[in-house]
Amino acid sequence: MLSNNNNVFTKNGIKFQLNRFHIIFACAQTTAAYLAAACILLFQLGCFPRPLDLQLKDSTNSNPVAGVTIHRHSVTLLSLLATDSNAVKSDALGDARIWVPPFNTKLTLLQPGFEPSTVDVFTSKTTTSMLASDNSSVMMLRFDDLDGKAKRTMQMAQVKYVPISVKVVDQSTGSPIEDADVLATTFLYLPMPGLEDRWGFPDLQNFRSDTDGRTGVKHVSGFRNVITVRKPGYQEARQDFLASQSELVLQLRRLQAKSIQFKTMNSESKEVVGNVVVRLCEQRNGLPPDPNGFAVVSDASGFTPPIPIQNLMPLSVETERAGYHRFTLGLDWRTLKDGEIIKVYVRKKGWFE
Repeated sequence: MLSNNNNVFTKNGIKFQLNRFHIIFACAQTTAAYLAAACILLFQLGCFPRPLDLQLKDSTNSNPVAGVTIHRHSVTLLSLLATDSNAVKSDALGDARIWVPPFNTKLTLLQPGFEPSTVDVFTSKTTTSMLASDNSSVMMLRFDDLDGKAKRTMQMAQVKYVPISVKVVDQSTGSPIEDADVLATTFLYLPMPGLEDRWGFPDLQNFRSDTDGRTGVKHVSGFRNVITVRKPGYQEARQDFLASQSELVLQLRRLQAKSIQFKTMNSESKEVVGNVVVRLCEQRNGLPPDPNGFAVVSDASGFTPPIPIQNLMPLSVETERAGYHRFTLGLDWRTLKDGEIIKVYVRKKGWFE
């Protein structure tokens, strides 16, 4: 028989007395047991990261590939924010363990001299027919299948280079253009070009056209290949190219110019603001500065020196000054008048900006 009175318990004629410590300890044990059970349930439901074990091999000789950088990007509500990929590297045996969060996740495997490989892990429902098998450079897995027991093999192919002939001509006359910059870059799905060494991209190719407007580049397998041709006084030409294209002919459009001045002013007080840099807004694509680019600085009266503005496409300018927000202004060259003064309004930063 069990009875109690004021924390004194009697069982079979023997009295037991519990103090406050015993009660707290018992409650803590119960809580810990519930938490452990909840953690086990959450893990089974896929609420915690799970390990993915990979073995990376060279597709030509089956040797392990060491030092492969594996970047991890998950699709969540925070995907639009800049986050670190928490990259890991394969060891000397080509082995790597990656902890995959319970979200749709893309793993990108990069190693200089090899084509990029990808692993897509889906938390959504997928059928077996939708998944790519092991021993390939592209793998698709279900998050529920990650149990930390199986090791999956990925074959990494060595990069192949295919020479491509390039000819640069004037769009209007068809005449060859000498001494044009011919730039070849490689891209993945990431907005980063071949200059970003830490991502393992092939180097930027930079050549100049000869007197016949000719030069050559190399197509790099496994990447998106883009060629850009530039020359001062011409609109740059840019296009993708494939290994199957033996020759590329790129036409450059000759530019026209109008003399323009800028006047920089405070957007709120409408007072002039000096020492503001006004420059051509260039795409952040990792290429060298555009030879048609310009930058001028406003004086104490807010005026910049006159600058020839060419009919570039696209055409926009941006401002920069300490203590002020950057401002971008799109221009329609057709509506500009030679000698025109364009007012550019800049906004001062607040205390906490």
